[in-house]
Amino acid sequence: MNVQAVVFDFDGVLADTALDIAASVRATQRQYGLPEMTTAEIMSFVGWGAKHLIDHTVPVEDEQKQAEILAWYKNYYGAHPCDETVLYPGIQEMLASFKARGVKMSVVSNKPEPLTKMIVDKLGIAAYFTRVIGPESVTRMKPDPEGLLLCANAMGVDPEHCMMVGDSYTDIEAGKAAAFGCTCAVLYGYGNKEKLNAAGADFAVRCGMEISEKTLTVEEL
Repeated sequence: MNVQAVVFDFDGVLADTALDIAASVRATQRQYGLPEMTTAEIMSFVGWGAKHLIDHTVPVEDEQKQAEILAWYKNYYGAHPCDETVLYPGIQEMLASFKARGVKMSVVSNKPEPLTKMIVDKLGIAAYFTRVIGPESVTRMKPDPEGLLLCANAMGVDPEHCMMVGDSYTDIEAGKAAAFGCTCAVLYGYGNKEKLNAAGADFAVRCGMEISEKTLTVEEL
């Protein structure tokens, strides 16, 4: 296939955001008098949006209180989005390689869109992307294909010439549901590896630069 556009998940794919997410969750747990969890425990709930994360790490019965806690978490994280967050090794080079080949790029994340855009900007990679989409721009989050199709349309590329790159089975399922030409599983990310392998991506990578390198092989098929 001819890969003309790539849609990336964000957390665990382009950027290692774990330390800032975990620190923000622990700050929220302290604020509301709950025991603090480890980074590994917190990150096991990442990938389905901020509400899912807070529902499982700072659980309360009252819906209004839960909404208050979620807002507190988002405000705290918004004030500390890049204290420890960094691009994974090879990501800057991978993005530059795609750009040099004329491949268009976008991001679809289940992370709150304002936070994702803020971090993308702070990491200095915003100019690479046509769209950065979060839950606020869709009616259904991944694994629904809505966000991916919005990006394909914005980039002016037919889905059959697009590739989805993600570290979770929800990313791979979304890519297949969108009828993207191929899907790439990121093995260095946060997603459950057993479920990711079971999703049946077309190929897998163990570092950022492999994404663009292996895509060249895909284009030759």
